[in-house]
Amino acid sequence: MSHHRHHPYIACAVLSSLALVLAVGMISPSVAAAPPTVHAVADVSQEFTFYMDGRFYRQYLEGVGAGTQNWGTLSKLDLDNVNLVVLTDGNPRIPYSPASIAHVKQFVEAGGTVLLMGDGRDPMPPGQVLARELSGGFTTTQAKKPIAGVGELTGVDITFRGGNVLDVGALWTVLATDHDDRPVLAARSLGKGQVVLGSRGLFGQKPDASDPINADWVTPMLVSRAEAKQIDPSKRMRPTRAELKKEIGPLTLQFQEGTAPFADAVYEVYEEVRPHLVEITGVEPSPGMIKTMLILPTGGGGFSSGVLIAIGAWWGNYPEQRYPMVELIAHEAGHSWVLPHAEPLWNEPIATWLGIETGRRMGFKKADETIALQIAKAKRRDPDLTKMNPMAKDAHRDVIWGKSYFVFEELERMHGPGAMAKYFQTKRRVLSSDREGYSIDDAVAVWSIAVGENLFPWFQSLAFDVDPSKTDLVID
Repeated sequence: MSHHRHHPYIACAVLSSLALVLAVGMISPSVAAAPPTVHAVADVSQEFTFYMDGRFYRQYLEGVGAGTQNWGTLSKLDLDNVNLVVLTDGNPRIPYSPASIAHVKQFVEAGGTVLLMGDGRDPMPPGQVLARELSGGFTTTQAKKPIAGVGELTGVDITFRGGNVLDVGALWTVLATDHDDRPVLAARSLGKGQVVLGSRGLFGQKPDASDPINADWVTPMLVSRAEAKQIDPSKRMRPTRAELKKEIGPLTLQFQEGTAPFADAVYEVYEEVRPHLVEITGVEPSPGMIKTMLILPTGGGGFSSGVLIAIGAWWGNYPEQRYPMVELIAHEAGHSWVLPHAEPLWNEPIATWLGIETGRRMGFKKADETIALQIAKAKRRDPDLTKMNPMAKDAHRDVIWGKSYFVFEELERMHGPGAMAKYFQTKRRVLSSDREGYSIDDAVAVWSIAVGENLFPWFQSLAFDVDPSKTDLVID
């Protein structure tokens, strides 16, 4: 699966079928073979990140507990059978509401454990209000390495990616300090439960969960506290949906209280973008696709399953900047045109090209600049675009994306305008919905049928490793 927006910004994803189902609340994540003693919820309602969408769980709790995510309004989250809630300091566009703060505090007082990860900055993040309610806080004072464990963590090795020291008083037990003996990790009792406050740099952050830093002590630190509240392990955990909906024609707009102020403005861009996608591709979305649009509390992109597209509410500093949102929505919606046969090699580039072409049609100069920049990056590595195979395992991203864009642009120039529409129309016509697999050789064959010319030699001249004998599609 892909979890990152490749160009020209960051953090777009085509969500895997499993992760998507979790997002819309259809099934629960797998649990450990032994009955779990920890039921953890990672909150993605205050600020969505791909890391908090399951990666924190995989790094620190898999095998010792069950985990899921909260996509809905935090104050409405059912915490009866939960004993660990994982929170971040959030985004200023969505403050922690008084009701959510009270809900979290009540959960702790009743025996639950909360981990609040964050760092102070100017202005302070929304999580500062929650931290203050729990008698702690973040600061803007940078911590100095090395970090040393204190008390229960004395002598452990601590990796620290950087961050700020904490503001904690006598109610707190300091668990780690910086070079100047200032706290970066602390815990306290509150009622029957526990609060753990830590600098974000003590925990993993990568969306692919490839950095389980400090897991050898983070896991027992959290599990030992969370187990104080018993859960019923026979009741499977299920993600909490974004609970608010608006039916708009054939599309369901899905959001929660925090993203409600952004929902209509994001949908308006979709309404503007959709007719352009139909004209560019020459077809409607694939049958059964693009039924739901989920508004994400992030500026970090979005994802798509084809059926559901999820859009970061303030992507590219929207609404102050409009083009990035146009491109993002057209990109994510574009996957609903591509499926059920995902494109080989250029599945993400072709979706982004659809977004860029939509931006062009809407008069954004940034669209042409984006295309030109990516092709220029490819030419810095392969000056005439004839030497480097973009399908090679070690192919650089710039070569893959730049050559993909060059192909689309050249085909439009040589066989268009409208070559892309011919391609999509032909793809729908010659491929059965139950076809297994769609290779780059198949894609070149479809292009060839679409434009009425054998394009294998042309693709080969651009160093694509394609072979007409490897496809069952017949070129007339």
